[in-house]
Amino acid sequence: MKIGKISPTIWNRSVKKKVHMDQTDGSFSWADVCVCGGHAGIGYYAVLGAAGELAARKIQAEGISVRILFPEETEEEFLADVCGEIQKGCECIKAKLTSLSAEGTAAVQTPIVYACAGGTKVQDPGMHALEETADKKTGNRQKFVKNRELLLCGYAGLEGSLRILEAAEELSQRFINTFLMQAKKLRDQLITPEQILEAAKGRDISVWQIGSGGILAALWEMAEEEKIGFEIAMGSISLKQETVEICEYYRLNPYQLTSAGSYLILTDEADQVIEVLEKAGARAVRLGVAKAQNARVITSKEEIRYLDRPAPDELARWQKDYKKCEK
Repeated sequence: MKIGKISPTIWNRSVKKKVHMDQTDGSFSWADVCVCGGHAGIGYYAVLGAAGELAARKIQAEGISVRILFPEETEEEFLADVCGEIQKGCECIKAKLTSLSAEGTAAVQTPIVYACAGGTKVQDPGMHALEETADKKTGNRQKFVKNRELLLCGYAGLEGSLRILEAAEELSQRFINTFLMQAKKLRDQLITPEQILEAAKGRDISVWQIGSGGILAALWEMAEEEKIGFEIAMGSISLKQETVEICEYYRLNPYQLTSAGSYLILTDEADQVIEVLEKAGARAVRLGVAKAQNARVITSKEEIRYLDRPAPDELARWQKDYKKCEK
């Protein structure tokens, strides 16, 4: 099988048919994320990503459980640094670290952090009226879809470029120190679960965290789940210049680069959502509109293209090539 998240086809054919998942509203929910790499920041990104998956479901992470697996040659100092980053992540999302285990194993070649976030979905009083109109919207789906806009909160490829920056020592030979120091500060530009939850209060919005495969994969997954098409402008997708330059150096596609800490939002209250996010310190931009159609259209100046099925994440490809260079 290919590297990266399994395709929707494999999911439906070989996974969904074999399991039953209970996601009853009001019950305790979990979300987990696996992050691997040779830098201590994997602890931070695993915690932020797991809490972000819950936030996309409008659930505040209350506790975080973490398991670390590492190869035999790992230094104790590295393990200590990873644990420090895990603590930073928990402080960022304002959740308790409820359990932590770590073990060396011959089964892995690079350190891996598994983070599981748990929380209880609290009913927002403002959602009662929205629930009452849900059936009407479903019954008149074509009209409802026309009113929905697609927003990007955060920056495409930012998480992936930060993880490359923290792992690749040779970048100090390619970029000046000022650039590198400024780039490392961009971790503060990752969107927190708290900011997403603030935007979701009392609003009928749908949210997806942009994970493996980058924004293009997230757009595909969103359209498949909602059974809609869309028209968006490629030029509207926010990118940090540091992400662009790091991707150009390694010949990576930033639109296919993991971006936990960034989100897609589908809403018919775009102005209000953008305003709330900006007040919370989070950048959000309009990408385009949802359409009651099958076509998933991306425009770039005079060019029109159609979204392809998700490709493997560019960070995974970079990690594979980087390991070869180290040998």
